[in-house]
Amino acid sequence: AIPVGRLPTLRQAARSGGTAPTNIADLAISKTNGVTSLLQSAATTYTIVASNNGPNAVTAATVTDALPAALTNASWTCAASAGSACPASGTGSIAASVNLAIGGTATFTVNATVGATATGTLVNTATIAPPAGFTDRIRTNNSATDSDTIISPVADLTITNTSGLTSVVGG
Repeated sequence: AIPVGRLPTLRQAARSGGTAPTNIADLAISKTNGVTSLLQSAATTYTIVASNNGPNAVTAATVTDALPAALTNASWTCAASAGSACPASGTGSIAASVNLAIGGTATFTVNATVGATATGTLVNTATIAPPAGFTDRIRTNNSATDSDTIISPVADLTITNTSGLTSVVGG
């Protein structure tokens, strides 16, 4: 018997007298911008990787990243591994259909700017969902969140007098 929550392999399905179902997969997603804090008005780049750990290829899985209001001027690109497909580019939040081969990936690169008045913590979550009629038995890896503290820039100015003069006479 196949343990609950595990995807059957073709060998396991054959031993149990059946065939492996064709409508299951283990989709996963990761997301990071590689930092833990961001300055107001600073540019940031997120990398989101949607993947399919098998055992079947998936057509029309949905990748979603509803960008928080603190991120502005967002645009994104996507590159898929061999046998997989994703839309080439877009602006704003991501709501994209992807086709993922077994072991395939779709890598989204999101470029955005932190708002000039943004404060607090910037929390940004991406998800992947299987298409209708498909089962993803391991759903704990279908969401990824990146959190960054927003820092207000602080001016640190110094004035140095190098002329040697202590006063100036007008005239």
